[in-house]
This record gives sequence, structure tokens and C-alpha cells, in this order.
Amino acid sequence: MFIPSAAPEGLAGIKIKPKKKTARNLETDRQILPFIRVRNNFLDALLRREGRGPWWTKGCMGEGCLELQAEYRCQDCFASRLLCGKCLINRHRDEPLHIIEKWEDGFFQPCSLQTIDPGLRFQLGHPPGEDCDFRHGPQQMVVLENNAIHKITVDFCGCIDAPSVVDQLFNVGWFPATVKEPETCATLNLLRHFHTLNLQGRVPAYDFYKSLEVLSDRAGMRNVPDRLEQFTLITREYRHLQMCKRGGRGHDGLGIPRLGSLDTTDLLYGIDATQPGELAIPCRACPNPGINLPEGWEKAPPEKAWLYQLLLSQDANFKMKGRNTSTRERDPMLGPGFAYVVAHESYMEHLSKCTHEEDEISHCSDFEALWRANTKRGKGLRATGIESVSCSRHELFHANGTGDLQRGERFANMDYLFLSSLVRLMLLSVIASYDIACQWFRNFWERHKAMPTRLRLPANLKVQFKVPKFHLAAHIKKCHAPFSFNYTKWVGRTDGEGVERNWSWLNMIARSVSVMGPGSREDTIDDFCGYANWRKTVGLGNSLLRKMALHIPKAILHNRAFHAFTEGLREGHEEELMQWEREVRAWELDSSKKCPYDYPEDDVVTMEEVWLRIAREEHERVGEGASNTRPVCDLARLNADIEWFPRARRKRTILLGMVKCLRDEQGHFMPGLASLLAGRSESEESNVRPEELKLYLPSSFTKDERDAICVEGLPAEEERVREAQAHDALQVLRRQLRTRIFAFQFKRKHVTGQAAYTKSQALQSSIETRIKGAAGCYNRARDALLELRGPGEWESVLKRTLNEEEKEEERRARVLAGLEPDQVTVDEFGDPVESTVLFNLETGEGNRLLSWIWYTGASRDVAADGKLHNDIRIEWVKARSRADRWREDIIYLEEEMHRVLEFCTWKAAWWDERRESRQGVSPELAEGLRAYATEQAARERYWRLKWERQWEAVRRKAALALANDLNDVTDEVAVEVEVEEEVAYGEYGEEAGEPDEDLLD
Repeated sequence: MFIPSAAPEGLAGIKIKPKKKTARNLETDRQILPFIRVRNNFLDALLRREGRGPWWTKGCMGEGCLELQAEYRCQDCFASRLLCGKCLINRHRDEPLHIIEKWEDGFFQPCSLQTIDPGLRFQLGHPPGEDCDFRHGPQQMVVLENNAIHKITVDFCGCIDAPSVVDQLFNVGWFPATVKEPETCATLNLLRHFHTLNLQGRVPAYDFYKSLEVLSDRAGMRNVPDRLEQFTLITREYRHLQMCKRGGRGHDGLGIPRLGSLDTTDLLYGIDATQPGELAIPCRACPNPGINLPEGWEKAPPEKAWLYQLLLSQDANFKMKGRNTSTRERDPMLGPGFAYVVAHESYMEHLSKCTHEEDEISHCSDFEALWRANTKRGKGLRATGIESVSCSRHELFHANGTGDLQRGERFANMDYLFLSSLVRLMLLSVIASYDIACQWFRNFWERHKAMPTRLRLPANLKVQFKVPKFHLAAHIKKCHAPFSFNYTKWVGRTDGEGVERNWSWLNMIARSVSVMGPGSREDTIDDFCGYANWRKTVGLGNSLLRKMALHIPKAILHNRAFHAFTEGLREGHEEELMQWEREVRAWELDSSKKCPYDYPEDDVVTMEEVWLRIAREEHERVGEGASNTRPVCDLARLNADIEWFPRARRKRTILLGMVKCLRDEQGHFMPGLASLLAGRSESEESNVRPEELKLYLPSSFTKDERDAICVEGLPAEEERVREAQAHDALQVLRRQLRTRIFAFQFKRKHVTGQAAYTKSQALQSSIETRIKGAAGCYNRARDALLELRGPGEWESVLKRTLNEEEKEEERRARVLAGLEPDQVTVDEFGDPVESTVLFNLETGEGNRLLSWIWYTGASRDVAADGKLHNDIRIEWVKARSRADRWREDIIYLEEEMHRVLEFCTWKAAWWDERRESRQGVSPELAEGLRAYATEQAARERYWRLKWERQWEAVRRKAALALANDLNDVTDEVAVEVEVEEEVAYGEYGEEAGEPDEDLLD
């Protein structure tokens, strides 16, 4: 940036503050400034490349050539040295796709090999330099390569044992556009390049092909053949074959019987024998029976069996539309049902039978408008969107879990896709997450009876239905606790939003696939789902390691917070704790029972009540009242009233009067105060504002000074009042924090318009003022107690400050977790996480750390019947749930790491078995099959070894934390729990003899 040395007229005296440079800016400066100094030299070097270079006077640079006229160069050969025409042709007999230029008329002009030698033809099917005696040709061929679109002449081998024309093209790395008399090919290098750019950079085939045209003729001076249609066809076929290759279909040597054939020898092989969902990349961290689960897993006890449950998420995406541009007869899917998208015919056959329009979403009123909006704007569309199923914890798309939506988000679509995704996994327990699960589950088992037989779930499979955490807030109140992941046992820190994060990936191709034909669109979706799964599989080492490293200290913190909360409540309220524990355990077994996380109906607070409560507290704080205490403590109580007094400007006169009353009382109870202050030469108080006046209570002086100036018993009375004042401040603080939560939620959900917003903001500001006042009052009371009592056991109840204790707890937890004690913690998105807060309104329920103020002095928050306030009960059960979920997540992550390693071992053995799986093939194909299987097996073993070493330290820390710091929260309160006999279920999940739709709630 240029800054003049002298300020221009009109800017004299104005200082320009330089912008602070970040680390990235400084690094950029170090890289770019040297370039600026030498950029003229760089430009000269580029311009020299436009000429013939330093060696043009030496003639042809071909080996042993004495030709002095060298006028050709190749852009793709090393150093682009000048050659004569003969040497150029000899060097490029097996490099027909290089870019050639000729020095003519004082500059280099585009040229081709066939321009130099019109009779040049490239032989296929024979080693380099060997011509075929029975060749047939010449054949004009258009070949697409990364550097341009080429037109060349080839000869095919015509020997008796010659491979087919297609095989001859594949042998040189060219993919033909057709199997009959091919005239257009694309190199495998080009297809790999485009496939990667298409998946990672979302570069459409149209744009990529147009870039080839630009490379072939930048100035528009040549006739470039149009092969866009052939290119899109080749890329689609290449994509499909790559998926089959990676799925091991080329190694299939067993075959399966042809459907409907009675001949046992009539078998299907290879791609034709692909089973539904077989080409999908599975989640190796999820349970896969026979692969990564131990022997006898199905007989595991309940305290272990939860590790073998499957957590799924499903949702609809209305951005992935499909226009009615073609037909399935003209554009069929290459792999119907092979991977992620279900086979269209069976899918539509089922939907055609579900003609009844479900209107069940209206039962949850907050989603009725959404459902109606999703059913609109379907004109001219073959598909209004897609619906998909993925695993909740690792966000991999499930096999046969994706399909089109024809008209809105219907349960018939979701039923079919959900059940299709489970066909290949025979487990005992599934937790299904869906943003409208509260409606979807209502008649699920009735609809299940109408499903095709192959999709019906086994009778012993248990299904639980939950709502993702982010979406749950939009539901009505009665949906919250029963469908919450936070309050569901044995789900860890799963949020159920995995499929939502997958939409951000697929939505990048939404516009591109919307104009495709039905088959092309579904093949493309399959490809992108597979790539997403593959990238997440490759990243499992880092993702699981990162989660474990972040979650260990959090789990320790929440476990300690719950333990401290419980200990704070145990004294005097043991029976209530046991009752709360019984209620929680009973509700976890049967959610139809009383929910411990809900407030009683009579505890619901309205906005009017909040205003009345604040007004009443204001009146009680400043009003005059008779004191029933002994006269000696009047002074201390008057001081407490002054410290509680709101310091608004309009009330300074009243405050000044209260201070004068205090001075009069001090003359009676502190007779030596005046002489002591005179000796100190204290400043004059006449010019000081009332809220800044010093009050000079006994706690303001040392012990010797107190003994000299105070009447007997006054310091002890202040000590009693200060202790009560500290507890009262905590009680007020807890009440105001609860009020703040209500006011915030009320404003977010109901307040609209400027007037209502201003009024609500005024209420929140008033609440914040009271929160700060209560916190300040507590700190003053505690400081006074520390001066009067000195350090002692009482500090474990009335702690130092409101935040220091939490920070110390976090430091200790970090040390136990093997982390730096003062290291900045970051969340899953890399953002710094603030230390413990009292009530962070924007923090998720599972991450909220409860301050010690909720379990210190909680016995003062009692109702008229002597029981603890419902707020304390609800905060305790929530703290219990948080500690439980974090502990479960550590166990889950350890199990997932173990499953990933076992999957690698199984997959390596799977590929080893396929090295020699096909018999009776040519030696060349047998070697290729063997090489590919060996490569895949070696990669699996490399992953296992790498990840095992990568996770070794953190798994060891997790084991130590589970053994020493993460006790099961159910052990905190010892209660006797009545265990009911196991209920026998019918074929579809109902209780035998009496259907009950609430069993799966």
C-alpha cells in the first residue's frame, strides 16, 4: 500500500494506524516480496520460451543427428529441445498425443505429427517399433487427452490370435466410446484426472470438456471435432466400472444362480451377479456382524449389548431435484441398486401401492407448515428431492438408503429406504434418528406389515426413534424428552444430525444433476456418495483420534461436576436423591412414565409473573421493615441492605440517607472508629458519590483494630450476617439465572416486532443487572468472611470466586487426560471453547458445565414442604445425563477404534482370498487380478498398523480415565430398582397378545 510522505491538504494531523498483520499475512509477505523484486527476470524467462532457446544455432538435438535445420519442438517432452522432422517422428512413434510446434515465419506455430509425415500411422496390438503383417486400417481416431483433443491415424492388429479392437485400445490406455467400430476414445489418464476434479472440485463434464477445446485451439483458428456427448458417456461408464472394480466384482469366480432359472449351472458372474448394496463402501466403525464383532455378541448382557447397536440418521433433501428431461428407457441406470440408490423398479412398485396420503405430521404442529411447503412446486419435476440414510456417528451413506421423492416427504418413501438400508445388517438394536420421528414412528409397525417380505425386520430387532438435537427445539414440548438424544441411555454424544452434514456435500452438485436424465443422475449420486464415504474412511484415523482427545477431558469434567453436585445435595436430602434416581431409571426403561426432565405444570412461569417477581424483589429490597434481630446486629444488617441497594442515579438520595443512618449506628457500636480514621488521615467524603463511599464495617480492619474500636460481639454478628448474605446471594443468583433462561427462550420463540423486542430487551437487561449485583454481593460477603474467619473448611462450601474453581477443575482434568493444563480447547469445528460458565445460553445441553453455585447451599432452595426446588431436581438429572453420555462416548470411541482395526484385518483377508478366485483366464488377466488384490490387501494392513500406532496413546489414556475418573453415574446414588420380566414381543414389535404402539417410544 502506497502512503505519501506528506499528508495531502485536508488530512494534516490525521494519523493512519497501520493494519495489524496476522501470521498468514506475514507468511505471504515473506513469499511475495522476493518475487516482486525478481518478477522482471521471471517475465524475461517466459518470453525466452517463445523463441528457440539458447541451443538453436547447434542444429538438431537428436542423438547422433547432424542436421543443422531444427525447426520442431514438443511441449510435452523434457526441455522442449529443437529437433528436425525425422528425429521428431522417430521419437514420437509411440507418443502420438504430444503437442508439436514448428518454427515458421519467425514464431512457433501449432503443428501435428501427420502434418510432418502424412503417411504416419500408429500400430496397436504390437510392441513398439513392430508393424503388423495383417493390420487393418487406417482408422481415423479422435483421442481426448489432458493436453488437447487429438486426431490421429491408427492401425489395428489383424493377427489370428489378436485381441479385439476394444482390448487393443484398452491395452494402450484408451477408453472407447462404443464397442462397435470405435472412432472416439479418452485416455485413462484423462478420465482419472476428470473423475478426481469432478468429485473433489465439482467440475462438471461440460466445463471440463470445454477446457479441452480451449487447450486445443485457444485462438479459434482450427477445426476441433465436437465429442462432448461421447465424453459424457465415457465418463459415466468409467465411473461405473471403477465402482465395480473396487467392489471386487472383477474377482468373482463363484457366480450366483440366475433368477428364475431351474438349471443349477446357469450362473451369473462378475458385475451381473452384484447383490443389492454390495458396491457401497460400508462404515467400518459401525457394527458389522461376522466382520468386526466378537463371537457371541448377540448373547451379550444389557450392560455390554448396547455397544452392538446401530445408530442411523435419515432425512429429506429438497435441493436435489430432478427435472423431467428424459426417460428410463433412453437413460437407464448402469447399476440399479448396486450401491446407495435403491433399484427404481421395486421402489416404485412399492410406492404405487401406498396411495393413501399421510397427514400425520400435523400432529406435531410446528412441522405442519414445513410439510405443506415440501409438497408444493413439483411441476415439471421427476423428483422433488431425495431421501437418504446414513450412520449417525460417522456420517457414511448406507447401502440402498437413498431414493427419490416424488411428492413431498412421505412416510412410504422413508419406510422403504430405512428398511432397505438394514437388509444387509442383521443386528438386535437400531436407533433411528429423523427430524419428524415423533410422527413417523406412530404407525410404523402397521406400515411395516405391508412391506415386501425381503424388507421386513426380524421379530427380535428393537428399534428406537429419536429426533436430532438441532431439530428437537422446533417440536412441541411433549416431544422433547422422549425423543432427545441427551436423555437417551447408551447413545453417547450422538447428535443424530449426521445426514444433515452430508447434504452440504451433495448440494454442491444439485444444479448439475437436476438436468440429467434419470439414470445419469442416479449414477452420479452413487458416485458422489461413494467418494464421500471413501474420504471419511481414509480420515478415520484422524477423526476418531481427535474425538477421543477432545472428549476425555470433557468427560472427566462432567463426571466431576455431577459428583460434586450430588455430594452437595446428599446432606439432608438423601431420600430425595434416591427418589430422583428411581424416577430417572424408571423413565429410561419406560418413557411413558413420569418424565424427570420436565417441570410440573404448576411450575410453568409466564412473562407477567417474571415482571411481578422483579417488581416484588425491588420493593422488598428498598422498603423499610421492622427487624426482629438483636440490636447489636442492626449495623451489619444495615450494611447488607446498602450493598444490595440498586445503584441507579435516581436513587442516590435514598442511598445517601441509608449511609448516614449507618454512620449514626457506627458511633454507637464502633466508638473508636472516628479516632482511628483521624489517625489515618482518610480523605474527605463530601465530594464522593454515595455508591463509592466506604462503609467501614469490622471486616474492613485487622483483628487488633477490630478489638480496639468495636463493641463486644459485633465482629461475630457481622460474620453471621455475612454468611447468610453469601448464601442469600447464591440463592438470588440461581433464581435470576433460571429467569434469564426463560426470558431468553421466550424472546427467541415468541417475540416479534420492534416494540415487543424493545420491551423484552429491557427485561433481559434488568435480569442481567440483578445477576451482576448478586455476584458482586456474594464476592463482597465472602471477602468479608475471609477477613473475619480466615481460611478454613467453610471455603469448600463458599468457594473463592464464581469461575476460578471451574477453571482449576478443568486444569486437573487436562492433566489426567494427558493434555497441557493451560492449552486452549477447541471444538469439532476448530473454534476455541470457553472455560466453565454459569449458564451459556448458546451452548448445547451436552456441553453445558454446571457451576458449583447449583450444588452449594442448594438446601436453601427449598419449597414450603421442605423439599428441594424443582429447578434443582431438573438440573441434577440433566447433570446426571450429561455425565452419563460423555462416559458412554468414551466407551463408544474405544469400541469403534477396535472395530475399525478388526475390519481392516477382515478386509485384508477378504482380498487375499480373491487373488486366485478366477480360474481359466489368460495369464495377463490372472496377473492383473492378483496384483490388484495384493495391492488392496497391503493397503488394509498398512491402515491397521498406522491407526493402531496412532491411537495407542489415546486409547491408553481413555482406559485410565474409565478406570479412575469416569465412574458409572448410576453408582452415585445407591437405590434398589425393581427389574421387570422381559416382555415377549410379536413379529412386529408389539407385546404378544396385545399390540402396543408405545413400546418403542
